[in-house]
Amino acid sequence: MQNPKGADYLITVLENIKDLTFILIFISSIIYRRQLKLTKWKRKLSKGEMTMYLITTIALPIYGITYFILLLGT
Repeated sequence: MQNPKGADYLITVLENIKDLTFILIFISSIIYRRQLKLTKWKRKLSKGEMTMYLITTIALPIYGITYFILLLGT
């Protein structure tokens, strides 16, 4: 296998950084949703918090399933 050179190497590095940032955003979203869930048990969530809670509740499984399907496709 040849080593990527020049632009190919840069594209590979950028794709790896993109994958890493997606994973970090995914983990951060899970932690934020958990924090909202704990807050929901203590008090009623504000409209903004409830919106974020619903968005993360819907988006996290969709993202996980999509990522898994794309992983299987490659």
